[in-house]
Amino acid sequence: MSFGFQVRIVQIHVIQTANEFKSGIVVCVHKQTRQLVGAILDFDTSHLVENLNEAEIRRNTAQFLGLLALLGIVIIVMQSMQVQQLDFAFAIVGIAWACFYLAAAAVVYFGKPNKIWCIRISLFIIIVEGFIAIVRWIVYNDPSPNGDTIIGVLIGLTLGALLLPWTPRQTLMLSGIWVFGAISSLFLTDHPKSFSILASVFAYIAVTVPGIMISFFRTTRLQDQFELHFLQNKYEIVREELQAAKNIHERAFPKPKSSGQIRFTYSYRPMSQIGGDSIFASIQNPGEAKSPLTLILYDVTGHGLSAALTANRLQGELMRILGEEPAVDPSELLKKLDRYVCLTLADSAVLVTAVAINADPERGTIRIANAGHPAAILRKSRGSIQIFESTAPVLGIGMGFEVEPTIEEEPFTSGDSLIAYTDGVSEAVLHNGELYSTQGVVKVLEGDWIEQSERWPEKILTDVEKQRAGSASDDILIVELYCA
Repeated sequence: MSFGFQVRIVQIHVIQTANEFKSGIVVCVHKQTRQLVGAILDFDTSHLVENLNEAEIRRNTAQFLGLLALLGIVIIVMQSMQVQQLDFAFAIVGIAWACFYLAAAAVVYFGKPNKIWCIRISLFIIIVEGFIAIVRWIVYNDPSPNGDTIIGVLIGLTLGALLLPWTPRQTLMLSGIWVFGAISSLFLTDHPKSFSILASVFAYIAVTVPGIMISFFRTTRLQDQFELHFLQNKYEIVREELQAAKNIHERAFPKPKSSGQIRFTYSYRPMSQIGGDSIFASIQNPGEAKSPLTLILYDVTGHGLSAALTANRLQGELMRILGEEPAVDPSELLKKLDRYVCLTLADSAVLVTAVAINADPERGTIRIANAGHPAAILRKSRGSIQIFESTAPVLGIGMGFEVEPTIEEEPFTSGDSLIAYTDGVSEAVLHNGELYSTQGVVKVLEGDWIEQSERWPEKILTDVEKQRAGSASDDILIVELYCA
């Protein structure tokens, strides 16, 4: 075999290898471009732009395209200044490049596509720019991406990521197409000896970094804004529902009675927006100044909405009981309420403490029954104190444990006050680590004679909040039943 024939075989093999390499490059470019187009069409960022103004995105897209057109014109002028005679093909392709961007900007500005399509257009424009760069390379033998092209890519990717909500994935795929195409061109063109392939590869990658970083941080910020906006909307809905529930719950409270011989008032301070402490009052003979009055103060285990819903159910049952038996005695009232709790709330593991009070001005007496509730306190007109402790377990223990609270009866005349409260008062933790307890209430009641402008519930609540360490850990309800 001759030496010339061997050289010819080697040349054919090199040509075949080069053709295979070029074919591989074309296939890879086609594959990556198809993936990028798929990512654009799928558009997985729609939820990120829901809280962005459509007019703002449209305006930013038009500005983005207009700036790219201006950039193209500047590049043409700069390159034309470097040559003595302007190449016709160079000028035509360059002007067509700039006009393409201007046309796209006009479509966005006047056609007013929705914000999703605005972002899709901006991404397609970057893809088309790559094809235009290839055409420019073929038409007037522009070498592998040089300084002007690098500047164009840097500005294009940076502006797009800055003005538009591109995801990092989309920016990375755009950058990947650019880097792959630019590096591939290094192996398809000749270069002077002073040309550094390593420096060029570094430059091609470096120009994509600002756009990727901006896209990442901007997308993260948009995601945070979207989540914040979503949570704010949810919070507003929940807040409105809680306010409506609070209004319904507190409307079930009786209005303070400030006329007649037997009167009452109360102070209510839930730990959160709504609580499980409640009060129910029933006048035996409405309209009569000396009608007996029955009042029941109760506290449902737990806090918040669930406790309030249970308290409202008990309000309905108390309304039924006292509606059917207006003169029911306090002990029987608590027994009936206990039966209701055991029958209807057993599955919820709900327990209820309650104190039932009946004041009869005709007889001049007050009767008290206490089931697991903090002690009620009777303050006589001359300042003496009498405490009524619980005489029965809490309500709702079970049908095998019937509640049989003892009724305690005492004289109740003009100037006397009966104070009852929930455990938010007695179990308040003081600065010294001790509990406020019943003795804290007694100390307030042993103070100066009551002023008519401020009743005992306000005085006790003020004292609790003054001595308590930190915020409230339970709902507070303080009621005063007094004889005028």
